[in-house]
Amino acid sequence: MKGSFRIAIVIVLTWASMLYAAQRNSQPFVQGKVLAVQKYRVQTPDYTIGGSNPADAPLTSRYYEFEVSILVDCKIYVGRYQTPFNYLPSAFTADRSIPVRLTRHVMYFDLPNDPDMRMGIVRRKAACSSSR
Repeated sequence: MKGSFRIAIVIVLTWASMLYAAQRNSQPFVQGKVLAVQKYRVQTPDYTIGGSNPADAPLTSRYYEFEVSILVDCKIYVGRYQTPFNYLPSAFTADRSIPVRLTRHVMYFDLPNDPDMRMGIVRRKAACSSSR
């Protein structure tokens, strides 16, 4: 009897801690504003060239990298999006509002066609000057 009671307590405590962690990590979406989008065409990184024999090198590949600047409150977050396609959703147009959820290293976007869109944050900077 004591063993099953202890197991039930452990299960309840584990469930409660998981629920607390999920609520703590789920930040609400806030309105951000797209400030700028820069597109880069990137070749295969140099480390994949191969050794002294050029035949060892893999085929070169191209992919595209987009840096998107988002203004939220008084901070500018720059996110990086990499894709093999020359395409970025139209929601990322300058001077357009977009719902964004910020975490420490990632921005999540709630887009109609892609509700799981995310970008890694590469830079942050203050946009508003503080006058004292």
